[in-house]
Amino acid sequence: MGFQQNIEEVLLIEDNPGDAKLLELTFRDESFTGLVSPDDITHVESLAAGRDELAATDYDVVFLDLGLPDSSGLETLDRLMADEPETPVIVLTGLDDQERAIQAIQSGAQDYLVKGEITGDSLSRSLRYAIERRKGTRELERTKERMEFFNSILRHDMLNGLNVIKMRAEILEERLDGDDGEQAETIVHWSDNIIDLTAKVRSTLDTLTADDEPELEAMALGPLVEAEAERVRGKADDVSIDIEVPEVTVLADDLLSDVLGNILTNAVEHGGASGGGPGTDADASADPGVSIEVRAERTDSTVRISIADDGPGYPESARERVFERGETGTQSTGTGFGLYFVGAMVDTYGGSVEIGDSEAGGAKVVLELAAA
Repeated sequence: MGFQQNIEEVLLIEDNPGDAKLLELTFRDESFTGLVSPDDITHVESLAAGRDELAATDYDVVFLDLGLPDSSGLETLDRLMADEPETPVIVLTGLDDQERAIQAIQSGAQDYLVKGEITGDSLSRSLRYAIERRKGTRELERTKERMEFFNSILRHDMLNGLNVIKMRAEILEERLDGDDGEQAETIVHWSDNIIDLTAKVRSTLDTLTADDEPELEAMALGPLVEAEAERVRGKADDVSIDIEVPEVTVLADDLLSDVLGNILTNAVEHGGASGGGPGTDADASADPGVSIEVRAERTDSTVRISIADDGPGYPESARERVFERGETGTQSTGTGFGLYFVGAMVDTYGGSVEIGDSEAGGAKVVLELAAA
């Protein structure tokens, strides 16, 4: 339901006739903006009657007292929302019961109003907020459904097709020589790259669309860093990766290795003289290679991981955007998914990531994760 200038149906579930009358009078107050006509309000005095009304009529919003003859406390909200989870609910509470009202918000209510303090202005704001918040929730749900749909396409159609292409190219690679063999080898290489990227996109979508919080576990940092460093050393000649990581564990999941691998790959691609770093000679014959330093230290509750290179670094004006969708970094010709993936995954771990300057004048990516 989108935002409506005039709300057509309002349900008031309140067993106290005096409180119900005060609310109805507030709807007639000249300070109320006229989102609701008093004639559009249906008043019932029990949860059972309210549930019957919701089953029979499509209400735009419900005002709910948590203390009713047939139900009390947060159970009242839970039982109502079990029937109509899509209908915005505004909780009515007494002066001494605001803590329970806040708990109701955490349980799914859109807002709350304190009886005896309701004005036309506060009522208007609460109605607008409830409707707009529900609109935002529904838009998020639609976005999630679309992400899940595209994830299914990646999983079944694209990945299956890519594997078929790769297998056929491997057969040709074995049978062909010369330029034709090299062309087949190129197809296999790019198939591997795209299959790997597709797997990362799928993993990210799975994490971002999960209904529950991600299940994090203790991950030993040192072996992950060593394994990813060994893998990326083969991406370029003369890559030096100096690692000083103590025996620490962090709270993450299996995708942490991909997070570290993406940062190290980015450092390899943009480090060294060929990356155009300050004070370097762009002549490939004078290129001293790429130097990367990986350091980690533990505080009381976190582990701070820094990965520094000797490339050109990032301009200060671009650093806040580096981990946003589509940002590719200095001189990159890629999609920008790698760093976006890093930012998204670190977010799910409850950590942080930022970019600064390395001592060599290049970039230094700093991760902060919860210590296990």
